[in-house]
Amino acid sequence: MDWNAMAAPWLRIEADTDAAHAPIRHALMRRADLQPGQHVLDIGPGAGITLLDAARAVGPEGRVTGVEIAPLFAERARERAPDNVAVEIGDAQEFAFAPACFDAAISLFGVMFFRDSVAAFSNIRRALKPGAALHFACWGPPAKNPYFTMTGRVAAEVFGPGDAFDPTGPGPMRFGDADRLADILREAGFTAGIDTVDTHLTPAGTPEQVAAVHMTIGAASMRIGQAKDAGILTDAHKEAIRAGMTEGFAAMLDGGAVRVPANIHYVHATA
Repeated sequence: MDWNAMAAPWLRIEADTDAAHAPIRHALMRRADLQPGQHVLDIGPGAGITLLDAARAVGPEGRVTGVEIAPLFAERARERAPDNVAVEIGDAQEFAFAPACFDAAISLFGVMFFRDSVAAFSNIRRALKPGAALHFACWGPPAKNPYFTMTGRVAAEVFGPGDAFDPTGPGPMRFGDADRLADILREAGFTAGIDTVDTHLTPAGTPEQVAAVHMTIGAASMRIGQAKDAGILTDAHKEAIRAGMTEGFAAMLDGGAVRVPANIHYVHATA
């Protein structure tokens, strides 16, 4: 995968995704309960907002290390990071961590893209001190996450059905099945608990503005890109998708704000 090509559009809407994911991020950090002085691993921190949360939690005597596979994300994260944060470019599945060097690990939507999940979690476990905890958040089943399915449905109405996706392969919805995720973590040597929560994402702006963000990222954007590459994309296609997503997000208005239903697995895995 071209990780820089993947990261570039997300960086263009960094503030929008930070806002949308804020409730999940805050809940994850409460659950992780990081303590002053700890050395914390952040897996796949993207543009770095969770690094900032972790740095505040561990304080100036603590340290945070982010391992990010996309160089563009890592560059942006380094720009944002305070002095007690280091950002390494690499794949956490095979990164040469020192054994038993971290007091805790966190990840916000950063663990679903490994080539081999068991190998990756095993490598992360070896980097944790005995009894240390990995806390991460990942998406539950696709049917309960319209952030993906509504936008994908709109694109399918315009372009027709897309390619079937592998629910067990690398991708955001990989761990929708909580039982399968628990089996993977056990095979990697963790003792794990999974708390699945119905919540809401909080994107900023009007339905039209949220739809504009999803013209840049996500399922609809991917189909637009495929049509462009195939030489069949028209302005009518783009406007139909934009209108459909605007209608979909308008149906999620609550008190004048778009609130997107979400189903999230919060995982607490002990090394």
